[in-house]
Amino acid sequence: MKLNRLFVALGASAAVLALAPAGQAAPSPDVVERSQAPTAEVDAYWTPERIAEAVANPMPMPTPDGAPAAPQAGARDLIQKVPGPYSSEKLRSMGRLLFTTGGRNSSCSATSVEAANKNLVWTAAHCVHYNGVAAENITFLPGFLNNEKPYGTWPAKKTFIPQGWISSSGKDFALDYAGFSVESQGGKSLTDTVGAKGVVFDDKKSQQTDMYGYPAESPYTGQEMYTCSGISATVQTFDAKIACNGIGGQSGGAWLNSSDKVWAVNSRSDRQTVTYGTLFDSKAKELYQQAGS
Repeated sequence: MKLNRLFVALGASAAVLALAPAGQAAPSPDVVERSQAPTAEVDAYWTPERIAEAVANPMPMPTPDGAPAAPQAGARDLIQKVPGPYSSEKLRSMGRLLFTTGGRNSSCSATSVEAANKNLVWTAAHCVHYNGVAAENITFLPGFLNNEKPYGTWPAKKTFIPQGWISSSGKDFALDYAGFSVESQGGKSLTDTVGAKGVVFDDKKSQQTDMYGYPAESPYTGQEMYTCSGISATVQTFDAKIACNGIGGQSGGAWLNSSDKVWAVNSRSDRQTVTYGTLFDSKAKELYQQAGS
């Protein structure tokens, strides 16, 4: 069985390792920090035409563990459109993620999450660094719907990616998570503007799950949010699976537990019967704390 990353692909930028400000702990060697282009430059880049062309380009890959296509728990379900507008407290913190990799405009999904800096976005690592190439023009559009951006655009200020993800050439799916910080706008942080979801670490049990994202692979367009619900089945120590047909563009989208907290992100799928979500361990917590400080 072939699996696919659930994103929209490919661009280049140089790695810049950031130094810790005086008085703060040194950054972890397990986390790579990269500064991004100025906000105004990224905002100018994403014209309506470029947003429209940011369609999915999923890449095939083998199963991570030889597991069967369908989860042991729950029946297969199809992703369902989420009625807009996405103005509720539950929905507005989630949105579409745009980026450029290898000169190609692409898209994933992402979520505003709780952090000390109140300006942190959480997604999948392969959305911001794929096949040895770092993404550019990274920007988060919370509550995005049919080209409408009711809560503005939030370009990445700095990305935080697991070193192991980069050194494994994007093959260590235990590390398929990443965060990026954004700048406050008009005196308001991202959390002040759209809210933020809590993140749960080491939550490795089968449980009721609602997964979200913006499918952009045909016949979907990335213009609307979709969801799918079911009982997750743990595959191995670093991921879980759910019987939903994840589609390109949903990568990085949140898996929400019964408390409306993020306990995994969309990572890969066979696009027909099962979607895999990467869980968050102690290394993920370390990255999360560094990114949100």
